[in-house]
Amino acid sequence: MKKYRIDKTKNIGNVIFVVEGGRPETGGTELRLLKKIFADILGYEVQELRRGSEEFIGYGQNPNFRVFALNLPKNQLTQLTEEAMDELFCKLREDCPIFYLYDRDVLSYQRNELRKKYVKKYTDPYGTESGDQGQLLLSYPAIEAYLLSCVKDNTIEMSFKLGKDAKAALAREICTADCEDKTELHLKTINLVFSNEAEEMEKRLIHSINEMDNGLEALGIHPYDLDDLAPTLLEVYDNQQQKYMGENTFSLLSLVGLALLELGVITEVEEEE
Repeated sequence: MKKYRIDKTKNIGNVIFVVEGGRPETGGTELRLLKKIFADILGYEVQELRRGSEEFIGYGQNPNFRVFALNLPKNQLTQLTEEAMDELFCKLREDCPIFYLYDRDVLSYQRNELRKKYVKKYTDPYGTESGDQGQLLLSYPAIEAYLLSCVKDNTIEMSFKLGKDAKAALAREICTADCEDKTELHLKTINLVFSNEAEEMEKRLIHSINEMDNGLEALGIHPYDLDDLAPTLLEVYDNQQQKYMGENTFSLLSLVGLALLELGVITEVEEEE
């Protein structure tokens, strides 16, 4: 098994994350997750833009390195149009890597939407030779796959059809008998996954990377090349499609961790270290 460490000194410059979901009042799970990772754990500044809002909300105190986390006007991948991207760049006035974090939940898409098209198109956060900028990192079936990978071992052995099923499994994992107040649990999920202890939060971040590696290896997709992830992203998609067609479920796996590795905020520990 590879060993990893967190590098809080990494100069990531400015980074854009476009995420699925998000209620105007609360921001959604993905936005709260990005704030937890980049502001609370890594110490960068996060600028959050919720759906329907024109103003960013700032978190953290390191304006030299900023993470822009935002929703597009609508959830569907079909909203990743050239017009939407041009508007995004005009709003941010930033030319920097882009990551798209979306669910593979079958209910997240229109029936005839060509999902594979976007997996093949958005493969590089810095842009491809054809001019397509951004990397689509899917969670199977939903972002809860990533959260479960922070706290649970062998998550690849779990499988669900819908995001709501993974969400229920996560609730059972983090909200034990002593968790009395379950009202608005979705707002508390991120804090329940990541404790208030700095060392424990970092351990859970590393654990998610190990779980992702284990999952990819279990699917026969390992090793992978961080400088050329296009084949890996497509192979994961095709593998999960085969499982869904045969068993009507997806193996629990999130590719969110690839963004942390590509940005260099989590790095592999060489043997001599």
